[in-house]
Amino acid sequence: MKGVHERLSALLVSFSTLDAGYDYPAIYEQIHRMGAQFIIAYNKKNESALEGFAQHFALSCAREYSCRYDSYDSKYKTLKYTSPKECKD
Repeated sequence: MKGVHERLSALLVSFSTLDAGYDYPAIYEQIHRMGAQFIIAYNKKNESALEGFAQHFALSCAREYSCRYDSYDSKYKTLKYTSPKECKD
């Protein structure tokens, strides 16, 4: 990714969709430096069990219910989630 960015600096990369072989922190950092958004398949071999995430990688509450996606916050470049209805009380 770094080589592509250096050699083809005029090429504007907005999105990167990569397979699980690219699931490494250095790749995420490089794509972020390029100002692009990325979708990289999760590589189970690189990670231990993810605490705080449900089966499909949604955030979960302390009672292990999945939070729901709400919106994207462009100011902070983060995703917003709402609490599960099971945890309202």
